[in-house]
Amino acid sequence: MKRSIIVFSAILSVITATAFVGARPGGNPAEATFQKEFNGASNVKWNEGKDIISASFILSDSRIVAYFTPEGELIGTERNVLFNQLPLNVVKEINNRYGDAPIFDIVEYTSDTETFYGMVVDTPTKRLKLKISAEGDVTVQHKEKK
Repeated sequence: MKRSIIVFSAILSVITATAFVGARPGGNPAEATFQKEFNGASNVKWNEGKDIISASFILSDSRIVAYFTPEGELIGTERNVLFNQLPLNVVKEINNRYGDAPIFDIVEYTSDTETFYGMVVDTPTKRLKLKISAEGDVTVQHKEKK
């Protein structure tokens, strides 16, 4: 499970580090998958990187980004969520570990096999970037002293 979280994180890191260019002429193979998976989406914007095609869009009043392989296979999605939308296991673990520390930039990442959450916690002495599984397993990805 941790291995797949690391792989998905690496993919997302590559995506954010890659400069996107416009969609390839003649369309892209991800469009058919997108239409099947996200029927009713609006404001769709396509971007194509070296190894990833992404579509940002609105569905059910949520801004979502979907990632596809160049062959059109859906890799996963990400969307911003509020703290009260997190699973109970995640909320309990964050409250137990960090109490009333401010939490922001909460993002839900979903693939075929798992869902996990990324967020930033601002403790009195450190700013922590966390990755948390839906079961509440916490991994500190980055620490920054204040």
